[in-house]
Amino acid sequence: MAEASDHWRDAGIVLGWNPSLWDEWPGTYAGVVASVATGTPFVTQWSVGARKEVEPGTDTWLLRQGGSYGLIGHGTVLTDPYEDVHFADPRRTASFVDVAFDELVVESDRVPRDVLEVVVPEVAWRFQFRSGNRIAPEPNRRLRELWREAMSALG
Repeated sequence: MAEASDHWRDAGIVLGWNPSLWDEWPGTYAGVVASVATGTPFVTQWSVGARKEVEPGTDTWLLRQGGSYGLIGHGTVLTDPYEDVHFADPRRTASFVDVAFDELVVESDRVPRDVLEVVVPEVAWRFQFRSGNRIAPEPNRRLRELWREAMSALG
């Protein structure tokens, strides 16, 4: 267990959201954004694909895909991965974690993919085809700084 903890300490994961594949937010995505803005984290399960290890406490970064690409949210992993029915195909299973999203922005306020590629070039932002890709500690630190700056700019 110590090795996994060392591997995940200060790391992050990318969680992808493509509304054309899944858009099952309670109400609407904009409604969830408004609720989170009041200080109430949005807790939900999120697929991490085939990944079998993610440590609770790991940063999660919500990447908008399928059009308006960019970073639209931050959260924290609450659970170890567990198996459940695949979100798009009930005949399959996938690994999931519970996540508490503490910051979400409307899509027009996203951190654009072009900016992500400059500040955190270690992550293949154009090739995030599934959720659960790990971000190493140093790039994750820079991503936290970029996110803080973006949130401060929004007021």
